[in-house]
Amino acid sequence: MTALTPTNLKEDIDGLISELIGKGICDDSNFSAIRPSGNKVDITFSGSEHVSIALGDIEYAEIYRELAEKRSYNMKLVDGALIQMMYRIEGERLLQHRLAFYPSPSLLPFQDDPDAYMRDELFIEIVQRRIVPFPLRFDFDTREGVHVDVVHPKSHLTLGDVKGCRMPVSAPLSPRWFVEFILRNFYQTESHDFLSGLPRHKIHFPATITANEAGLMHVVIPYEARA
Repeated sequence: MTALTPTNLKEDIDGLISELIGKGICDDSNFSAIRPSGNKVDITFSGSEHVSIALGDIEYAEIYRELAEKRSYNMKLVDGALIQMMYRIEGERLLQHRLAFYPSPSLLPFQDDPDAYMRDELFIEIVQRRIVPFPLRFDFDTREGVHVDVVHPKSHLTLGDVKGCRMPVSAPLSPRWFVEFILRNFYQTESHDFLSGLPRHKIHFPATITANEAGLMHVVIPYEARA
C-alpha cells in the first residue's frame, strides 16, 4: 500500500479527476494543490477558502450557488453536482479530511437549453434518478478536544449538513473510496458504467472507530482495498 505523503494524496485525487473527465461525467475541475502550513501540509484546491460558506445559516440553494460561482470544488459534474476533497497531514499521519458532495438544487441546464438536454442521454439518465438533492460530507478530525466518543466520532458522515448528524464511520476515507461511493450510489446505471477503469486503490487508512461507536449503526470502510 502506498505511503501517506502529500504527493501521493495529490496524485490520487488528480488521477480520479482525470478519469472522470475522460468518462465525460466531469464538466469542470480544479486539480489539487499542496500547501505547507508549519509542520502540517494541506492537500486542497483553488477556491477552498470559500468552503466555510456551507457552515452559514442560509438556504441550501444559496450555499450551492455561492460555492459554484466561486468554483469552490475539485469537480463539477455533468448534472451540476460539486465534489470537494481536502486533506491535512503531519508527517505520514492523517490529521483531518473534508470530503463533500453538493448536488445541484435545480436543473438549470435543462431550463437553459432543453433541446440539448433531450439529446443528452447520459444527462437524462442521471437526472431522472434524482429525487430531492441534499449535501453529504465525510469528515475526519483527530485534533485534541474534538473527538467525543459516540457524540463526535473521529470519522463520521453528515447528511444534509444537519447539525448533530454524525454517523460513525469505521475509518477515514481515501479519495478513491469517496469518489467510488459517490459514483456507485448516485451515478452508476445499467447503461453507463463509471466504476470500471477507476485508478486502483493505493492509500489505506487504519480503523479509528471506538468500541462504543462500533456498537451503533455505522459505515464500514473495507480494510482490504480492492485492486
